[in-house]
Amino acid sequence: MTEAMNVVTRAIIDIRPDLGESGEVITRDAAIFYAADPDQPVLGLDSMEALELIAVLEREFGIQLADTDIRITDLHTVGDVVDAMSGTP
Repeated sequence: MTEAMNVVTRAIIDIRPDLGESGEVITRDAAIFYAADPDQPVLGLDSMEALELIAVLEREFGIQLADTDIRITDLHTVGDVVDAMSGTP
């Protein structure tokens, strides 16, 4: 699973270089868009960045999300994305 986390983290930083430049650590519990819990870290990707992330991950993992059981609406955190890309429910 570490490899999937590295791929997802690298993809996020490629899309949002400011996250890498800030030295902020991207963790499994970081929310992709927004968080209901004010203490949860938030990456704050917008819809275009999310689409770009999906395209990168499809290419990196050699899948088409539309052909899988992965529901994009269930991907709230970095950990959710890592687990989905790893094939872990």
